[in-house]
Formats: sequence, structure tokens, C-alpha cells
Amino acid sequence: METWIIYVATAVVILILGTLIQERIADKKAKKAAQNKPAEEPQPTATVVSETTEQDMPTTSRTGTEILTDFLTQMGCMVEHSEVREEWTYRVFLCQGAYFESYTNNKNDEVLLYYHWAIPYSKKNFAWVQRICHQLTAQNKYSKVFYRYDSENDKFDIVIQTAAIAPSIDVLTLFVHITFEAARQLQLDFDNYNDGYEKTEEEIVEDARSKTLYHRCQQYNEPMRILANYKYFNTNQLSIAQVITSLFDQENVEDMLSLTVISENGTDQITQRDRIAAFDLFSTLITKKENSLDVSTIPVAMTLDTTFNHYTFTLHLVEQTPKNVFIRLSAMKVPYDHLQEQVPAYAYTPQSISCLLCYETSEEHSFEAFGKQMEAARVARRNGETLTDEQHEMLKMGAGKAAYQLDEGIRLANHGCYVQAIELLEPVLKKYMEKGDGDQPDLHIWVATKAAYHLGYCYYNLSIMNKAYYYLDFARKNHNSVAQNLYLQLLYHTNDSRLLSELNAEIGKTESEMKAIVSGNDEISENEQLRYQSNEEYCLFLYKLHAMLMIREEYIDAAYEDLQYLLQHEETHDFAQTKIDELDKKYNNQ
Repeated sequence: METWIIYVATAVVILILGTLIQERIADKKAKKAAQNKPAEEPQPTATVVSETTEQDMPTTSRTGTEILTDFLTQMGCMVEHSEVREEWTYRVFLCQGAYFESYTNNKNDEVLLYYHWAIPYSKKNFAWVQRICHQLTAQNKYSKVFYRYDSENDKFDIVIQTAAIAPSIDVLTLFVHITFEAARQLQLDFDNYNDGYEKTEEEIVEDARSKTLYHRCQQYNEPMRILANYKYFNTNQLSIAQVITSLFDQENVEDMLSLTVISENGTDQITQRDRIAAFDLFSTLITKKENSLDVSTIPVAMTLDTTFNHYTFTLHLVEQTPKNVFIRLSAMKVPYDHLQEQVPAYAYTPQSISCLLCYETSEEHSFEAFGKQMEAARVARRNGETLTDEQHEMLKMGAGKAAYQLDEGIRLANHGCYVQAIELLEPVLKKYMEKGDGDQPDLHIWVATKAAYHLGYCYYNLSIMNKAYYYLDFARKNHNSVAQNLYLQLLYHTNDSRLLSELNAEIGKTESEMKAIVSGNDEISENEQLRYQSNEEYCLFLYKLHAMLMIREEYIDAAYEDLQYLLQHEETHDFAQTKIDELDKKYNNQ
């Protein structure tokens, strides 16, 4: 009997020890997994509940998962992956061109957002990663920045995390903005760190001003087109390769398979890749003769087959004047049907663009004519004559083909010939960005900023908003007020969530500058009056845009407040009254 009892007791002890050991092993595995992937599984917020009041605790009306779902729907974000777990819902979504990870609680109102930024592993980078994570975490009260080592790719994965309890749509929008700003700071600091030594904050600011640093667009990740060699563009020649590069994603010459041209002269097919890329679109409608041009009135159709896409081009005459021939180009890009399953639905959607082209038939805007205008401006300056604004800018630019391309590119942009303007201005921007640390940094910044604004203007009017954003953001950061205005309009027309915070910041800054001008001054100078007037006009523009945003988002009380302010000014009175009447009619009838 005693032996049986001993056996039983021993078995019980072994069973208990086995259970404890298994629990200990499981606990160690869980801790190790958490250390290796800190952003993969968030820990729920600890809740302290008393024994007597647990059932009386208020419950949240909406879960974190429901809150984020509403945000993604309202912002038009694309969910790439979704996984529902017992307590948490994990999602990967695309917001404003950047990928986010999210964990949202299915039982309470917790929302966690993660953004990943990676750099290659090295001992040098390791010291920088530690410093920047600590620095950004200290600077941002709503987010924390940490890192982990990605052994599979041999990279540092820097993670920007934001967390909130029951956030509103505006709060989540703010979190996205904070994340983009932190990512921008990461890139800027890393670029300067890799220049060779750790720079002070003063050095970083001065370097950004004098060298016009390359700005990475975090919203769209759109790189600027880099040309292998700086070249001067002939406005009377426009190749297939140039059109595709400006209007669509650039194709490799090796991928160009076949070009078919259907014109009044019949059907031609070109299969040589170099000839396809260099094919001149103007040659389909314009034939040069000794002393004249033969311009066809019959439309031309072309099809281009590449490895992955099919392009269709149509060209027809719009107008012929003694100085110009204007041609309308309509282009469409469609991925092949057999690739439909291999690309996301949004990437398969056909892309179509229509634009105006200009063929110069006179020498009025030639390089030689520009040189004569430059010389006339120099003579006028030597003689003490009053110079026009155009002459001032010409003299500031100096002579050379780059100055001519900037001038001609701006002229074509103002005439609506955006593709040709882009081909003229992009090499100028590249050239002067590379010369940012030269003997005349301010001049180089001025030229680069001017070129960047007009590039943004061209892409904006072509509805290629990602590239427009890139160039306008570059120009506005170099204190171009016109670029700032167009940049804000772009945010409005693309439903960008950052518009509200940008508008509020600009309104606050502008009103402060206006108060500073008149504060404590019984009389202000003429220059101060002009500054005040300029700020006032800008402020009215901001309030108009803010009112339109409030109307669109149906914040009616805020819209009325903006419109009442605009009603007091002659320049915006009619606009405000029209909008007030529309709101009264719409909401008083409901």
C-alpha cells in the first residue's frame, strides 16, 4: 500500500514539474519572439478592475478596429493585407503613397500605427541608429522611434510608432502627418550623416540653404528624373522616349518592341529599339521644305508595344499661325491583359493624358534672339535706363543655354505646352542643384527654385499629381510664395489629409506677420504697406481654401465662420455671399 502511495505521489510531482517546465519554456519563447519583432504583436493595455465594480465599468462604444476602418474609408486608403486575431486586427495599408502597419483592438478603442524605414547594417550606421532613435523619441511626444536588426536582409529596421485611445479622424490624420515628418527628419539626418561627419544643427540648416539638398517626397516616394548627361533640348523635336518619360513611368529602350504609325502616307512599322525611342512625333504631321512647312490636317494614330505595356497616341492639328503650329497629343497606357493577375487593380487601370504641343516656325524665340535680348538689357543697364522685370531676371540669370532654356521653358509652360516645358526645365534644375555649393549659391537656389515651381505647375496641369507634389514641395521650401499657393491647392484637389494642418499653420503665421507690421507703429513705411497688403491677400486666399475644405467635409459652423470673415473684404465678398446662399439653401431645406 505504501509503495502504491509513493508511486502515485511521484507521478503527481512529475506531472506538476512537467507542467511548470512547459509553461517556463513557453514564456521564454514568447519573450524571445517579442524581443526579435517588437512591432509585430502589441501588448494590450493593462486594465485594473475592482471585484465589485467590474460589471459597472463603462464600455467603449466603438472599437479601435471600427475607428481605423472609418479613417481608411474616409481617406481612401488601400488595405493590402488584413488579418483578424482573437483580440487584435492586423492590417497593412497604403496611405498617401506610404505603407503603414496597424494593430487595432477588437474589444476596446486602442489604435497602434507603425511605419518602417530601413538602412543597411554597418558599425558606423549602428551608432547613428541609436542616436537618431533616442533623438526623435525625445522630440516627438506622440510617437516613439525604435529599431531592430533584420537578419534576413542585413538591415536596421527603424520603426516609428504612434498609439492612441479612441482617436478621432483628425487625430489619426495628425498621427500620419507626424509620422511623415519624422521620416523626413530621418532621411535628412541620414543624408547629412553620410556626408562624412556629424554636422551641427546650424550646419545642417546652412547646408540645406546653400546646396539645395535633394528632397525625398515621403507622400509619394517619387524620385526626380536624373538625366545621365546635361543636354539642351530642341523644342521642334519631341521623341517617343521623351513623351513617355514625362507623361508616364519611364520605359527602358530595351523594352520597346514595335511602333506602328498610321498617317495619310500609309502605315509604317518600326522594330529597331533605338529608332523607336528617337522617333520624332512632329515628323508625322510636319514636313520641312526649303522655305516653308507642309502641315497635314489629317490626324495620325500610333501604337507602341513594350515588354509590359501597350501605348496608343493620336495627334491632330489644332491651329497654325505665322509663328507656331499647335498640335494636340492624346496618349493612353494600358498593361497587357496577361499581366492582370500579377499587378494590383489600381496599377492595371489605364492611364490617359491629353496635352498641347508647340512647333516654332519663326526665329523670334531662338537662342540667337535670346542673346540679342540679353545684350539689349546689358546696354540698358549701362546707360542707367529703367529695366523691365524680364530684363532684371535675364541679367540675374546671365548668358548661356541654361538661361535660355529656363526662359523658354517658362514661356512654353505659360502657353500650356507642358511636355516641352518639362523637357527644357528638368535639365536646368538638375544642373543648378549640382552647382548648389558653387561660388554663387543664392543664384543657384533662385534658378533651381524657379525651375522647380514651373515644373510643378506643368505636372499639376497635366494632373500628374505625384510629380507636381515633388517639385512644388521643393520650391515652397525655398520660400517661393507662388509655389506655396499652388501646393496648397494640390493638397485640396487630391484630398490630402495634411491640408488642414498646413492651412492652420499658414493662417497663424500670416496673421502674426500682419500684426507685427502694424503693432506699435503709428505710421508704416511704403515697403511695410506693401508687405502688409501682400500678407492680407495671401490670408484671404488661405481663408477661401479653408472655407472650401470645411464645406466639403461638412463642418458647416466652421465654414460659416470663415465666410463671415471673407464677407468683410471687397475682394472675397461675392465669393463668400455665393457660398453662404448655397449653404442656407442646402441646410435650411433639410
